[in-house]
Parts: sequence; C-alpha cells; structure tokens
Amino acid sequence: MYIVVVEDARGGLICERAFHQGELTLGRTAENDVVLPSSTVSRRHARLFLEGPTLHVEDLGSANGVLVNERPIRDPAVIDEGSEVRIGEYRLFVERATGKMKPVQDGINTAIVHPGQAHGKLVVLAGPQAGREHLLFEPITSVGRTDENEVVVADVSVSRHHARLKRNEEGGYTLTDLSSSNGTLVNGKRLTSAKVWPGDRLQFGNVECMLVDPQGRARNVRRTRQYVTYGLAVVGAALIGALMSLLLR
Repeated sequence: MYIVVVEDARGGLICERAFHQGELTLGRTAENDVVLPSSTVSRRHARLFLEGPTLHVEDLGSANGVLVNERPIRDPAVIDEGSEVRIGEYRLFVERATGKMKPVQDGINTAIVHPGQAHGKLVVLAGPQAGREHLLFEPITSVGRTDENEVVVADVSVSRHHARLKRNEEGGYTLTDLSSSNGTLVNGKRLTSAKVWPGDRLQFGNVECMLVDPQGRARNVRRTRQYVTYGLAVVGAALIGALMSLLLR
C-alpha cells in the first residue's frame, strides 16, 4: 500500500491518502478523488494507477502537463518513493506504508542509540503527542512531518522538511526554518534563523516543544554564561578599585 502526499508550492500539506488498488484521479473539480483548486490545474488533470505492485502516473490531457522529476511526461510513467510529481503548482510524493519506519524515540528503551549519547531533546508540550520526547544525537538534526527526518513531528501543520537544528560548541543550537508553510517560532516569535538554548520553546507549525538537555533540564546556558561574565566583571572592577586605593595612599 502507498501513502500519497500532496503539498502546495510552500510545502504545506494538502492531503495524505492511502492508495492500494484501482486508480486515484487528481484535478480541479469535485468529481476527482483529490481536488486541487487552482487555475494551474485542469478539470481532470492526472491519475495514479497500479499495475501489479508498480505505481504509475498518467497525464489526462491537461493544459499544463505533468512533470516527473522536473521532466514532462507523454505516456504513463513509473513513480516510486524517490519521485517528485508536479501537477500545476502542487507537488506529489508517494511513500510505502509498509516501508522502513523509525522507532519512536521515548528516551527510555526504544532509541537506536543509547540515550546517554544524546546531547539534548525536544519534549512536545501539548496536543495528541504531549509528553513525547525526541532525543537529539546528530550534530545537525532535521525536523519534519515525514520519516526521512531525524525528528518526526506527525502533524498536518508541519511541513515535510520543516526546520533544522545545528549544535554549536557553546552548548546551544542554531535553529533554521526550511521555508516551511506554517513557520517556526522561538518563544512565541516567528523567525527564519535563531540561536536557541535549553529552556527555549520551539514551535513547528502548531506543535510546541521545549528544548531541554539530555536529563530533561531546561537550564539556559546562555543566561548562565551571562551571569558568570557579569560576576567576573564585578569582581574585576572591585580588584581594580582596591589596587587604585593602595596606590593612592
């Protein structure tokens, strides 16, 4: 069985539909199985169909054509999980429902890598996935809706490839939004790129998470270092003042 995923030009999810037999039609009008309401899409634009286990896409005489991996097709074309199909302004991908699935990372006994090797984790704060923990192991961690990401957030408001977290030497991260449809927020503010630290709240689409250290502590490394720097400055100023007092006697 396949999962058919259709996204708009910005990566926002239009539909996700199981497909295992017969055909699936796509077009602008309501008689289609998947309706794509855009002037760039013909009334009956394309169809998907199976021949045995092999999935095909066919152009139904549309005005703007069907592209598979950026090439227009004339005859039915074979597509698989590595294919990108363009129908007007929309992109279509397929995923095998029985394909490789990543184990759930709960930080206790289901992570592939030992939890002690994680350098941080994201904890979902609300919604159906509230309390779920995503351990961070890699120097660069991708966040998105589909299972090719290191952190999978299965919510329709999250784009296929939504954001990226890159660990830095100071113990924090650089968070970059990957042109997602519904944006990435840091402590309630929408940003395209930002430095983030344990204790910050990160929101991907409608899903809000807390960034914490591997033990679940929300300590803010940046703030701690600011306090240390301030303390050293105060001590330094006091020492200089004492030295000047001795020299002026």
